[in-house]
Amino acid sequence: MHYLSKKLCVLIFVCASGLQAEPITLGVPQLKPFTYLEDGEIKGSVIDPIVEALKQSQTEYTFKFIENYSGLLKATRNNEIDGFFVATKNIERDKIAVFSKPVFIDKYTWFMLNDATYEFGSDEFMYDAKVGAVINTNSFRLATRRGYFVVGLPSEELAQRFINRNLDAVFATYSSFKYQLDTQGIPSKRYRVINDSKRPFGVYISKHYLRKHPGFMKILNRQIKTKKN
Repeated sequence: MHYLSKKLCVLIFVCASGLQAEPITLGVPQLKPFTYLEDGEIKGSVIDPIVEALKQSQTEYTFKFIENYSGLLKATRNNEIDGFFVATKNIERDKIAVFSKPVFIDKYTWFMLNDATYEFGSDEFMYDAKVGAVINTNSFRLATRRGYFVVGLPSEELAQRFINRNLDAVFATYSSFKYQLDTQGIPSKRYRVINDSKRPFGVYISKHYLRKHPGFMKILNRQIKTKKN
């Protein structure tokens, strides 16, 4: 393990089989329970499935922890990494990278306290509510584009602010934010969930890498097993 900083860490896995492409470096963000850094080690529920897909693709790989998606996008654009996971699609990412077959399907969801000040969907909610979202994520950008007053925070702080009534609602990926609420011991009877839209989560591989390995994405997609909910 080579520890670079509190926000940046590299974890190297070497495949036992032969190589079909040059080694690939993929960035991962702080997005519990999917990917996160703990005690200097990259962990999370999607690490093993991605490792298996890369091994089956016969590719040597390195995972690099970069805390948020803005940092991942910048590192990909500068060719410091060859892609990142897990992520949802957006136009900005599509300009520099290609999205894989989904690793899993989740949903964007509204979390509302049962005694919330505003009624969800009302004009008052639209124009006056303070909506929390995980900063630098697609859900943050989507809520902002829809015209809400959005407060961007790291996921852990978002859960604390939500339950302490400093936010009127949270718009976030269901599994990730539910994990934060459960981890902090917040009972589900205190809030309600309103589903917004299903979203595929996958791997982005940079176009720079794919120009050198034009068949890699097809090989990787064959090895990704989409988790069924």
